[in-house]
Amino acid sequence: MSTPNARTVDIDSLMRRDGYMKPKEAARQLGCGERCLLDGLNRHGFPHTRMGRAKWLSQDDIREIRNLCAVPADRSKIARLRRAQTKTPARAAA
Repeated sequence: MSTPNARTVDIDSLMRRDGYMKPKEAARQLGCGERCLLDGLNRHGFPHTRMGRAKWLSQDDIREIRNLCAVPADRSKIARLRRAQTKTPARAAA
């Protein structure tokens, strides 16, 4: 009879072989904290795979999380910043 620990190691090796990673490794790859990623998985519906209580992320999941978190540029703000940079400063009255 196998011990639960030996079974966990088998599942871990199988998942890693298929290209999945634990949240700690995925958070490092995303450049965020593990807690932030876990909150996204639990509360905000970030894509992931569950095997029992363990959470696993594939490269496709990480790519999708990056797309979900991307903030598009506000064109009006960019235009205002460019205009402000190109304007010449007003001359002081002599």
